[in-house]
Amino acid sequence: MAKKTAEPGRTPLPTGIAAPARRALAQAGVETLEQVVELGQRRLSTMHGMCARTLAQLQDAMDEQGLVLPAG
Repeated sequence: MAKKTAEPGRTPLPTGIAAPARRALAQAGVETLEQVVELGQRRLSTMHGMCARTLAQLQDAMDEQGLVLPAG
């Protein structure tokens, strides 16, 4: 299991996310995985650039940190 961040609440987004998705997250003010969790699955999946690969990358990163993405 990956080491949890030293600074809770400030887990950076994973590297390798496609540029359109990264721009959409930035436009929504999302800079951390914790903020992704606050968005919820429904809103996240409707954002520009959120393809299956990007969602899987985010889910893997959240799993490593013990974060759960709510359905709403």
